[in-house]
Amino acid sequence: MARNNMELFSLISESLRLAIVSFLPSEEAARRTSILNNWLKIWQSEDHIDFNENFFVDSSSDKIKQAQRKVFLDFITNWIAQFTSHDINKFSLTISNPQTCGETIEGCVAFATQQGVKDLTFDFSDPKWEDNNLDCKHALFQLPTQVYQLGSSLESLKLYSCGFDMQNLHNFVALKDLSLGWIEVEIKTLKKLLSTCRTIDNLSLEKCLNLANFDLGDEPLGLTRLVVNKCDAEYFIFNAPNLKYFKYSGAVFTSDINVRAIEEVYIDFSLESEFHERGNELCQILHDFSAAKILTVCSYLLQIVPSGDESERMQSALNVKHLILKTQMHPYELCGIEFLLNSCPLLEKLTLDISPQVIFEDYGLPYYRDLARFWQTRRVFPQCLQNTLKVVEVIGLRATNEELMTCCFLMQGKVLEQINIKLWNEDGKVEYRHGRAQLLVNAPKRSKNLRISID
Repeated sequence: MARNNMELFSLISESLRLAIVSFLPSEEAARRTSILNNWLKIWQSEDHIDFNENFFVDSSSDKIKQAQRKVFLDFITNWIAQFTSHDINKFSLTISNPQTCGETIEGCVAFATQQGVKDLTFDFSDPKWEDNNLDCKHALFQLPTQVYQLGSSLESLKLYSCGFDMQNLHNFVALKDLSLGWIEVEIKTLKKLLSTCRTIDNLSLEKCLNLANFDLGDEPLGLTRLVVNKCDAEYFIFNAPNLKYFKYSGAVFTSDINVRAIEEVYIDFSLESEFHERGNELCQILHDFSAAKILTVCSYLLQIVPSGDESERMQSALNVKHLILKTQMHPYELCGIEFLLNSCPLLEKLTLDISPQVIFEDYGLPYYRDLARFWQTRRVFPQCLQNTLKVVEVIGLRATNEELMTCCFLMQGKVLEQINIKLWNEDGKVEYRHGRAQLLVNAPKRSKNLRISID
C-alpha cells in the first residue's frame, strides 16, 4: 500500500504538488518533504527558503533530538545539492548550537551569497533561553565574511546570537531592514551603524544587552519603524522626524524624543513587577507620542498612570483615533481606562483586549472612587463619547460585572454605531457568557444606530 502511495505521489504534477504543500502548515510541509525525496524539488519552486530546526526537532529526549537534528542537517545538504538555478529572494536559517554544525552553516552562507539574496536571516538562539539570562546575550557565531559580498543586493538582514563586523557593514548600501537579537550591542555601535547605513529605515532590537542608555543624539535619523523588545532600556534620546511606528516592551523609561510624524505606538511595561507611583513618567511618554493615531497600552499603564501629578494636565492631549487596551478589566484598571478616554477626544474606535494581567495588590486609588459602582457614578462623559466614538471591539469577554458595566457606560456614546463582542470560550462556559452578554442588547443605549454583535 505504501509503495502504491509513493507511485501516486510520483504521478502528481509539480504544480499540483506545490499547491498541496502550500496548504500544509510550514512545519508539516517540512517534515513531509524531508521524507519524500522526490518532493525536494518543490522547495526549489519557492523564492523564499526557510530552513528551521524547530520544524524538525520537537523531542524532549536528547537521543531522539540528536537524530532529528541530523535529519534536518542532511535535508539542508540534500536540498542545496539538488538545487536547480532560479531566483531566491529570501533565505532564512534557524538553528541552535551553531558551533557543532559550522560546515552546514558555511554551505548555507555560500548558497545565499551565490544567489544574491535580498533578505537574509541567521538565527542561532535557543528557544529554551530565558529573557533575563545575560549569559545567553552574546554571539555564538560570527557572520562569515562572504555575506558582506552581497553588497548592494541585500535589503534586509536579521541576526540573532550572530555577531557582525562593523567595518564591513558599509558594503550594504541598500540595506533597509535590520534586526538584531540576543547579542551585546553598545550604543556607540548602534549610532555608527545608523550613520554608516543611512538607508536603514526599519530597526528591530530584541533582548539585546548594553542598551540601558538609549541615546542616539540629536542628529536626525531616517528610521520609519523602531522596535525595542526587552533590551533593559532606561531612557530614550533620539530625533526621528520620519518615524511612523514604535513598539516597546520592557520597563518604564524616561524620554526626550522627536517623533512628530508618528502614526502607531505600542507600549508594554509588563516586565514591571512592583507598584510605584510613576504616573508622571507615564504621562510624559504619552505626551511624547501624542501625535499617534493608533495607540496600544498595557495593564501596568492603566493601573499606574492616574497616580501622577501631571494626569490633570494630560486631559484631551492625545490625537488617538484607535485605542487598544490590554486589560483584565479589573477594578484597579478602571481609573486608567477613564483617564485615557478623557485624554482621547478624537477617538473613533476602542478595543478592549481582555486577558489575564499582573494586578498589583498594593494598588492605591489616585482619588476616591467607589470601584463597585465606578461607571454608574460618572456624571460627566468623555468628549469622545459625546462626539466621535463609533466602534467598540471587545475581545475575550468573560461577562464579569466590571466588563458588562463598562460596556453599558460606553453605550452612552452619542454616535456609537457598533459594539462587536468576541467571547472567551476556552473553559466551556460559552453559553453562560453568551446569555450574560445578551443583557447588553436590552440595556439603555444613547444612539439609535447602535448595533451589538456577539460571537
